[in-house]
Amino acid sequence: MYTIVNTHPIKRGRSVLVLVTFSLLLSIFMAFSGLTSVYAVQMFSKDEKPFGVSYDDWVAKYWNKRVGMNKDQAAPKPGGCLILNNYNKSDFLVMLMDTAEVDGSAQQTCKISSSQGIMIPLWIAECDNSGGDDPRHKSYSDEQLTKCAREQYNLGNIRSDVKVDGLPIAKLDVKQSLIPGSGKLDYKVNSPLNNITDFNSKGFNLTIPPDSNIPLKPGTWRSASQGWWVFLKPLPPGEHTISYNVRVTPTGALTSPGTNPHFADITYELQVT
Repeated sequence: MYTIVNTHPIKRGRSVLVLVTFSLLLSIFMAFSGLTSVYAVQMFSKDEKPFGVSYDDWVAKYWNKRVGMNKDQAAPKPGGCLILNNYNKSDFLVMLMDTAEVDGSAQQTCKISSSQGIMIPLWIAECDNSGGDDPRHKSYSDEQLTKCAREQYNLGNIRSDVKVDGLPIAKLDVKQSLIPGSGKLDYKVNSPLNNITDFNSKGFNLTIPPDSNIPLKPGTWRSASQGWWVFLKPLPPGEHTISYNVRVTPTGALTSPGTNPHFADITYELQVT
């Protein structure tokens, strides 16, 4: 009787190599999994309707909440949680603060749900026909209001970076200016708008209360908006950090009238449940 023993050196060597490789990869994964959660940050595309709602409606909601706050509500406070719709937990998109609200830096700590997406305004503007800032706007059509937001209030060299848990997820680097003598817009994208939504809204009704943090004429007016956004899909439960900034500088007195330098760095420490 013979006993057959597998002593094939090549097969045995391959088995040992596979086992060692698997053990090494498992060890690396276990080491890093203790430091950070492995997940993919996802964004809503411009062709989607986040939670079944159009971008036009989300932007209209944002601006109504933005102008609906008084100065105290709109000012980020140390250790506070400035979310525009934090009093309405049923909203599917959490609305973070406008970079125009911050001169310098701000850090907030908030609790949100893992079923909520996140609406991040990088640099946005609205134009309305209240006439509070320019009497000519009183007669503007919806289309003219959109054009006004883009070509009057959003001119300049505009740069922004967005990070989630320290990882870059979006970058904005554009230049908007008016061509001297023609009144036409010169829009230059200096780098690809990765995960950025450049959005021109349709007209919507904007209600401005008497105590609005923005010095506009109270009442309900037609308005329209233009700007650059990031629309994040819900984050998994756990601790997360969202940071975004903006750097806006004039392109020149002739091409960008009224554009002032603006710099803001915003960080949200989020507890997602």
